[in-house]
Amino acid sequence: MYVVVIAILSLVLAFPAPPARLVREPGWVLAAVVASTLLPLAASLWFARRTLRTLDERPDDPSVAQSQYARGMMLAQMLLAVGHGFVLTMTRWTPMCGRVPVVGDWPVVPGLLAATPFLLSVALVWVGVYPADRAIRQVALESQLFRGRPVHPVWSLWEFVAFNFRHQVLFILLPMALILAARDVIDLAQPSLRRFSAHPFLPDLLLGLVACVVAVIAPWILRHVWHVQPLPQGPLRDQLDALCAALRMRCREILVWRSGGMVVNAAVMGVVAPLRYVLISDAMLEQLDDQKIEAVFGHEAGHVKQHHILFFLLFAFTSGCLITITSVYARGQDRVTQQWLIALVGAVLLVKWGVLFGMISRRFERQADLYGARTLALSGMPCTSACALHVDASAPPRRETLRGPICQSAANVFSETLNDVAHLNGIPPDAPSWRHGSIASRSTTLQFYARQPAASHRFEHGVRRLKAVIVLAALASGAWAAWVLKIWLLLTPGGW
Repeated sequence: MYVVVIAILSLVLAFPAPPARLVREPGWVLAAVVASTLLPLAASLWFARRTLRTLDERPDDPSVAQSQYARGMMLAQMLLAVGHGFVLTMTRWTPMCGRVPVVGDWPVVPGLLAATPFLLSVALVWVGVYPADRAIRQVALESQLFRGRPVHPVWSLWEFVAFNFRHQVLFILLPMALILAARDVIDLAQPSLRRFSAHPFLPDLLLGLVACVVAVIAPWILRHVWHVQPLPQGPLRDQLDALCAALRMRCREILVWRSGGMVVNAAVMGVVAPLRYVLISDAMLEQLDDQKIEAVFGHEAGHVKQHHILFFLLFAFTSGCLITITSVYARGQDRVTQQWLIALVGAVLLVKWGVLFGMISRRFERQADLYGARTLALSGMPCTSACALHVDASAPPRRETLRGPICQSAANVFSETLNDVAHLNGIPPDAPSWRHGSIASRSTTLQFYARQPAASHRFEHGVRRLKAVIVLAALASGAWAAWVLKIWLLLTPGGW
């Protein structure tokens, strides 16, 4: 869902006025807004009902209903993206919001008002899917009871909607709102900026600078948005601190992610160490043993040590440069040419984020899986059979485990951890995932790489080439944007 939220809020940020106005009459504009708001709700009610019926008809195989639920959520998300994307880019909805009495030229307010139907539609989707989500989580609770683990009551409708809104909307909305506020303030201050500087694209440069600052400080903001608290002192905290030292990974804090015991997950956020946080959900701490938590922590450490967050930001940076370049070239062009340019760039960005981002993300996930398995061997987990790393099963762990072959026993434990996380979250292991790949495929791939060290070496070499392409694309797009923005004028006496 958060990818959809990013896409729609990016449209609000990028287009203060719609690039095309296929729907102009206020009545039809409002009809389009209402339709785009209610259609995802209708879809969510339909597939939630189907999921519940399937659970009743096939109680012996809940994975069928779980797969239906996942496909239904994907349908609702597509309707959200397409419907509200159309409203923001093809109708006069955004200008109409700017002309609402009281709103006027207030920073942020017109943009947030334009995004309100989308935010309402997202909340309605969660209301619609709640019965199905609750039923699936109750099935997952049976697994927890069977394992003798702590069990929490499934969250109420309000708790479900509030948790998702906080973690999937506010997670994106607050940083975006800061950039949106900066854009509006810069637009209002343009007469003063022109008196201050002769540079023709100073507003664009200032907005780019604000976006970079927000990207760096966003983890600190989100640390206060999500319901988290520091992981308390104890044996597990000591183990994870020792693992950080062994991996030479710095972070500001290891946090417990409070979900009322409903979410078994972990995450890492932050590019720079002083603003980097590792989050482990409360349910994961309750449901998994310490060794498996170490495996998950090693996976998140892999994202840090392999610089995945930085490469994702570079990937996003190329999009920002492309939009900037297009906006500069579109200025002074006739409206038809502008619309063709925007359509072309929109198609490129759709392929970039709809196809390439998923491909890159899945490869990064597998690289983090490899790193997580290696950290288990590094932390001293005993090898129970001879493998490519431990030809002698009694050999002590070595520093090279972070780069060399993978311990077969560590790969087995990591695969078990992946499957535990899937079952505890009510996710079928073979359910496809656009960003991560299915749990089953990740587990099988890790086992294969443990048996075939040469294959894992080829995979990681391919990921390094992919990272090099991202860096080159970021450098090329950055240089191109710098050229069209005439940054060199800032170095001249009249540049400021």
